[in-house]
Amino acid sequence: MTQIRKVALIGAGSIAPMHLGALKPLKGVEIAAVVDPNISRAEALARQAGGAQVFGSIEALLAEAKPDAAHVLTPPPFHLPAARPLLEAGVHVLLEKPLAQNSEECATLTEAARHGGASLAVNHNFTHHPSFVRARKMIASGRYGRLRRVQMRYAAPLRQMTSRQFGHWMFDSPRNLLLEQAVHPLSQVEALLGPIESMAVCPGDIRRPAEGIELVTDYGLDLKTRTGTAQLQIVLGASYPSWTLSLLCDDGVIEADIHEMRVVARRPHPSILPIDTAKRNMGEALQAGGAALTGLTDFAREILRLGPAADGFSKSFAGSVGAFHARLDQDESFVDPMGASLVKVCEDIARHVDVALPAAPPEPDAEARYDVAVLGGTGFIGQALVRTLLDEGMSVAVMARSLGNLPALFHDPRVGLFKGSISDAEAVRAVLSRCERVVNLAHGGGGATREAVAEAMVGGAKVVGEIAAETRAKQLLFISSSAALYLGDPETAVTMETPPDPEPDTRADYARAKVLAEHAMLELEGVPVTILRPAIVVGAGAPPFHSALGAYENETHCIGWNAGKNPLPFVLVEDVASAILACLKADPESLDGKGLNIVGDVRWSARRYTEELAAATGRPLEFHSSAVPLLMASEWMKWVAKKVAGRRGVPTPSSRDFKSRGMVAPIDTSGEKAALDWTPCADEALFRETAILPHADTGS
Repeated sequence: MTQIRKVALIGAGSIAPMHLGALKPLKGVEIAAVVDPNISRAEALARQAGGAQVFGSIEALLAEAKPDAAHVLTPPPFHLPAARPLLEAGVHVLLEKPLAQNSEECATLTEAARHGGASLAVNHNFTHHPSFVRARKMIASGRYGRLRRVQMRYAAPLRQMTSRQFGHWMFDSPRNLLLEQAVHPLSQVEALLGPIESMAVCPGDIRRPAEGIELVTDYGLDLKTRTGTAQLQIVLGASYPSWTLSLLCDDGVIEADIHEMRVVARRPHPSILPIDTAKRNMGEALQAGGAALTGLTDFAREILRLGPAADGFSKSFAGSVGAFHARLDQDESFVDPMGASLVKVCEDIARHVDVALPAAPPEPDAEARYDVAVLGGTGFIGQALVRTLLDEGMSVAVMARSLGNLPALFHDPRVGLFKGSISDAEAVRAVLSRCERVVNLAHGGGGATREAVAEAMVGGAKVVGEIAAETRAKQLLFISSSAALYLGDPETAVTMETPPDPEPDTRADYARAKVLAEHAMLELEGVPVTILRPAIVVGAGAPPFHSALGAYENETHCIGWNAGKNPLPFVLVEDVASAILACLKADPESLDGKGLNIVGDVRWSARRYTEELAAATGRPLEFHSSAVPLLMASEWMKWVAKKVAGRRGVPTPSSRDFKSRGMVAPIDTSGEKAALDWTPCADEALFRETAILPHADTGS
């Protein structure tokens, strides 16, 4: 290729930085444009790309700066409308998986590519995972004979299910869940054996992780291709991830572990059986040891900025993106058939599943008014609050980013559903103009940097506050977090008179942003503002492994912020909802400017909570003591490594933040109870029944 290939990124969401990182090292490739209707998000990504042009639509991109190629990174429902005009204009397209939502859309995109003379491929990146690539090379060497059979286990966590984000597209149907998750192992099967021609499907039992949500997450598949067969076990929502392949050849076996980036092969030697077995065992040990040493070396090189990202996912991304552009260098248009093939396979598997699909909620009446607006009302606390408000006979306007797959609670005629983000002033105004009282539960979003996190949280809170004042709301409740307080002094009790941490810059990103957001709310004029700080909120629907207890590298091991023996400020989600209701019933002026700490009266230690959860779930959960000096030593080592690597803007480690995470300060809520006439749960048996036992059925 003699000229620079100009590439556009279509979508600036969470996966976009991965494509950006994979494109930057490629020679002859320039990231020329970023397209996203959220201009500020597109601009942030464009700055990372080195000053790419920003467009709000594909139409504007094609009219002003037609690229040579585009990576389409939108959610699957937008793959067709995003990719089709690009392909018809002759722009080569790499799509995030899946190719499309169904076979009909796949055919439309394939025809568009052929009509425009453009290339079309899907980022099935795990076919480029280092362990998988190595296994394929072993097969190609011929030393193990012909590949006959593939046995694969794919057990993957499902973060969105654990966090109850059932509005995600994947939960709309069994087909969507398979397209979102099962295409990863299925792509490896097709890469090894060719297109799947027939199958036998054994779906697991129907799971009901939430009201109105039915899912099948386990599948046993017997697959047949022209060159061999495969048995695939799929477990979605697994607490322990496992992805292994056993490749049975005529003259040996190749075992690959995707998660642990290990490949071990066995083949016969010209020796008698005992010696042959010994040689194979020693060979496997050497191969595993080599993989371990390589992994540690690559990780050290990554930390010191001497090499690329060491994890398999990043390497698979780089391999997939690099392979797409290498094919484009051959100056021949192509359409990768695997994209459409895997969509059809997922459709065929889904036909064996019969689950009830949630009904779409009704559209709100154009003239309806509501007693309360709840922003971020579809989440864990939001659902409990909406239920409480309805029980009180109130009508509720609920705004959230996603309104898909909501429980029957939100189909109540007294609930109006509005889609939007608190960063969108017009969306917020459309809701707040219908209500006199406002509860802001919305997080505001995250960010790639410390300042971006603060900007998202504080900016969204300001938008809500300013519009609440503009629409003359009678009351605004801002739901903050106990993270905004300094809780590291065991000798100083925290009360409703305690201000947010006076040293926010010593705190981690989330806590700092909450402190700054509280200050912004207290500076508002034109509307009475009350700040509520729920502490460790627990109950049915909450993930049981709470970061307030410590750091979870995996679910079975909690590395505590301290020895884990001090009482912690737990509170049931129902008690949070009742406290908010009490605020809404109170005189707004009497609570104006106050910060209320929402903490229950059952205050188990981190150790006690872990023990209770282990007993209820039957899982080997362990709490591990730590101490601030040890935590700080680890943080300083990371800080030094990042500085040596030349990273900028790395915050200095803070012992104050670690001390506050331990939550050793006593919290006195007598003021809150008196002001709100509020009585949270004080009964240990009831607390156990409400906070712990809901996790006993699934252990998740």
